[in-house]
Amino acid sequence: MRKTIFAAVVTVIGVLGLVAPSAAADYPVRPVRIVSPYPPGGGNDIIARIIGEALSSRLGQPFLVENRAGAGGIIGSDHVLKSAPDGYTLLLASMDTLTIVPAMKPDMPYRMPDDVTYLGRIAENGITFSISPKLPIKTMAEFIAYAKANPGKLRFGSSGIGSAPQMAVELFMKNAGVQMTHIPYKGINNAMTDLLGGQIELVPLTPVAAAGYLKSDALRIIAFTGPQRHPLIPAVPTLAELGMPNATVTIWYSLVGPPKMPEAIADRLRQEMASALANPATKAKLENAGLTVAPLYGDAFKQLVVKELAQWREIGREQNIVLE
Repeated sequence: MRKTIFAAVVTVIGVLGLVAPSAAADYPVRPVRIVSPYPPGGGNDIIARIIGEALSSRLGQPFLVENRAGAGGIIGSDHVLKSAPDGYTLLLASMDTLTIVPAMKPDMPYRMPDDVTYLGRIAENGITFSISPKLPIKTMAEFIAYAKANPGKLRFGSSGIGSAPQMAVELFMKNAGVQMTHIPYKGINNAMTDLLGGQIELVPLTPVAAAGYLKSDALRIIAFTGPQRHPLIPAVPTLAELGMPNATVTIWYSLVGPPKMPEAIADRLRQEMASALANPATKAKLENAGLTVAPLYGDAFKQLVVKELAQWREIGREQNIVLE
C-alpha cells in the first residue's frame, strides 16, 4: 500500500514537472495586466503603455495598463506583489516604489528587496541642477563654493519629501559636503514658479522639463546626475565629469512581478523585454519621452535595488527623513 502511494506521488510530481515548462512555453494564454501605481498621463503610465504595446505585439495577448494610484505608489504596488505569481499581473515599478519609499517608510506593507520577482529595468532619466539666474554663479564649482560659504542659505524645491528629485539633491549634498534647505511643494510646477520668482535657488528638473528653458534666461543648468550627458542638454556636464561619481543617480522604471513567479515565465518575459527594447520603434518612443533605454535583468537588476536601498536608508538616517 505504501509503495502504491509513493508511486502515485512520484507520478504526480513527474507530471507537474512536465506541465510547468509547457505552461511557460504557452504563456500568455489570456490578457496580462500591467499595473501603474500612479495616475494616468505621468511618466510611469506612459512607459507602462509603451512596454505593454511592445509585449502585446511580441506575445500575441493584450498587455493592458491598469492605473491603481494612491499612497505614493504603495497601493498599486502592494496589490501586484500580493497577487498570484502566475505572470498575469505585473507592476511598472519606479525607483520610488522599490527603493526610496521602502527605505524611508517604517510601516511598509511589502518587504524590499525580497517581495519581488525582478524581471528588468526598462529605462532611466537623470536630473538636472537648474538654478536661478539671480545667483552670481555659472558653474557647479562656483555653486559648491557658494554653498560652503553660506551653509543652509541656498534653498531647493522638490515635488515632496522623499521624492526622487529631493533624494538626488540629498545624495549630491552628501558627496559635495554642503548643506542646503529643502522646500517641499505639492508639485514641481509650484517649485518652478518660486524658482522663476527668485524665492528659491535650485529645482532638480528632468532634462525634458529643463530643456524648454535653454533658450531663455529664466534659469541656468549647471549639472546632470545621469551617467552620461543627455542629448537634450549636450553641453551640460555630468556630476561624474565634475569629480562626483558617487552622486550619479537616475530615476528608473522597471517591470517586476509578485515573488515566486515560475522562473520559466520570468525568463520568457525577460527575453521578450530584451527583444522589445532592442526594437528601434520601441526605443524611439522611450527616447521621445526623454528617457534613456537602460536594460538590466534578473539578478543584476536586484543587485541595483539592494545597493540603492542601502544608499537611501543611510541618507534617510543622516537627514532624519521619514515618510509617514
